[in-house]
Amino acid sequence: MADLSAFLSPKTVAVIGASPDTTSLRGRIMKVLLCHDFEGKVFPISRSHPEIMGLKAFPTISDVPQQVDLAVLIIPAIYVADTLEECARHGVKSALILSSGFAEDSSEDGDLLQKKLLDISKRTNMVISGPNSEGYANMALKLCPTFSPAVDGENIELMPSWPAKKRIAVIAQSGGMGFSFYDRGRPKNLPFSYVITTGNEACLESLDIVEYLIDSDEADIFLMFMEDVKTPSKLSYVAEKALSAGKPIIVTKIGHSDAGIRAAASHTASLAGSYQIYKSIFERYGIIEGSDIEEIVDIAAGFVYFGDRPPSGKRVGIFTASGGGGGWMADSCASNGLEVPILDNATRANIDQYLPSYGTSQNPVDGTAGVINQIGYARISEMIAESSNVDTVVTIASTRVSHKLVSEKEKLLEVSKTTNKPIMFWSYTLPHQESAQVLAETGFPLFTDLRNCTKTIATMHDYTVYRDKFLEKRKVLSNDRPYPEELLNLIKNAAENIVEYKAMSILLEAGIKTQKSILVQSEDEAILAAKTIGKAVALKVQSQDIPHKSQAGGVVLNIASHSDIGQEFKSMQSAISKEFPKAIIDGFLIQEMSEPGLEIILGINNREGFGPILMVGFGGIHVEKTRDVAFAPVPLGEDDCNQLLKKLKGSILLDADKYDVPALIDLMTSLSKFAASTSDYIGEIDLNPVLVHPKGQGITVIDALMFKHQQH
Repeated sequence: MADLSAFLSPKTVAVIGASPDTTSLRGRIMKVLLCHDFEGKVFPISRSHPEIMGLKAFPTISDVPQQVDLAVLIIPAIYVADTLEECARHGVKSALILSSGFAEDSSEDGDLLQKKLLDISKRTNMVISGPNSEGYANMALKLCPTFSPAVDGENIELMPSWPAKKRIAVIAQSGGMGFSFYDRGRPKNLPFSYVITTGNEACLESLDIVEYLIDSDEADIFLMFMEDVKTPSKLSYVAEKALSAGKPIIVTKIGHSDAGIRAAASHTASLAGSYQIYKSIFERYGIIEGSDIEEIVDIAAGFVYFGDRPPSGKRVGIFTASGGGGGWMADSCASNGLEVPILDNATRANIDQYLPSYGTSQNPVDGTAGVINQIGYARISEMIAESSNVDTVVTIASTRVSHKLVSEKEKLLEVSKTTNKPIMFWSYTLPHQESAQVLAETGFPLFTDLRNCTKTIATMHDYTVYRDKFLEKRKVLSNDRPYPEELLNLIKNAAENIVEYKAMSILLEAGIKTQKSILVQSEDEAILAAKTIGKAVALKVQSQDIPHKSQAGGVVLNIASHSDIGQEFKSMQSAISKEFPKAIIDGFLIQEMSEPGLEIILGINNREGFGPILMVGFGGIHVEKTRDVAFAPVPLGEDDCNQLLKKLKGSILLDADKYDVPALIDLMTSLSKFAASTSDYIGEIDLNPVLVHPKGQGITVIDALMFKHQQH
């Protein structure tokens, strides 16, 4: 892992391209840097000005009389590479490139300029962030090398004045979006330790920063705006590290559409759009997806205040002085899979003594303004939390005026310290700033969106349950018996497109049972093979130039008589030679017809750099039309496979009383093991169809196709 201390926590900062003109970005960055009492030294670098904003300016970085930890570059793109070389010669440890005009403009010149940055970073070991970045903010150091208006101003408090329970770090490829999370979170008094925007990520990647902040314990919750992952293999590694540490990653991933799905030879690749792969990894490692800025910030707020004591269940107690608000909140709970049970008798009796005759203590607890004035939000929330059948309390309040919460501050603080269950406040009116501050100081999140409130409760509970299970089964599934060298050599020596009969042989060597088949070259051999099998057979052409045999007329099914097999062989051989005159034909496969069963497709996609991803869905020739498929990274255990099957829209069809689902799961785990062990060689696998037979009668792999990585 790279040491990012000189980049994120520098003691000396040089701004190359600095200007006194605050109407320009070069001047605004100086203004923002100097308005937050950063205790380190700032050196403006300018050939045009001897002094900038009261600081002596230097013509070049080489003229600075001491070590520079961080150089901030805001100069034309064509000068950046040469300036970085000069920085390296002067011993500068890190660089932040705010300049644009690199790979983002899609020109060849821009790409070449960006590649130079990576070369310089590798050659000099300089940490380089950007280009096309909006910079970052280190709140603890009051260091803001950015031109973002979100931190522009002397009167801006970067962090709350009271100690933070948990700290949020924002890491975003988009500068504007990165600081937008901060801008929405600060009015809620949320503690941010960093906002870091990464731009084009020519060298330093978002996941490098997340890993560094996990290991240095400088953040507890990560908000990420993700456009892509430059090095896909880092995603699983860093996500697992965050989950193990109990530091949630909450992400929005743009690019959900199928427009970017590449043309591919296999069904698996064409169905595995990039977002599907991201989503499968998110689900495996507990990464939380948010739909918009406000939702992500609100989920983060829940973890800030109650990450150390999350909801232990999904039962919610609600207090409201507005009957309508209570009913609305109860409906929102139901939509997020939460329960609103009737409170236990002892709790109800305790609450009833304060309620008027027209109030109710069932749940929601419907009181009045008089109840709030008499016993207060803190005490009523505490009483509901004492219920044995409640895991979380939602207190509905009008916080438009602050005097009631201000008067209860000490009691709120006491309840926060002594109550183990989360208590969330939802304000149906826009909150007064002082109301929000009192709740934040005393340890309670304040929501203005009721859906986000209940979504946060459900998300925190689900994350906690998932993490506990993940840690229990943390032992990575491994091969207790490695595959023999002969099998690996068979794969290494195969063509890039491994046709069915070879793919079937490889699977059989790996312990995966396939349908009985015989490769033939002539009509006589076809007849003999059919006699040997002794049942109705299928005839299939075998050619790496014809991967989709059915569409090419290269498959005939259910041939019952020996005379028919001879005739079908001659017809297919003639038709294929006319239709595909340049195709290399390995032969024709005579395959035993299988008993009927439920058609499933199984596949492996290992093309995107994330590692092998297993796909399962309802198969056959219509799979790309129905697209009822689910994905998960390998390796997979039985429980993982069960959960994956449940994600299919048609999962109800996989009735274990009707079909041999355990045999399907066994095949999924075996294919998962095979894919993990051969990931250096195999890029794609299609098993389509796989027939799942009635209970106890197993499964049959009817067709198989493999594609190797090109380098192998």
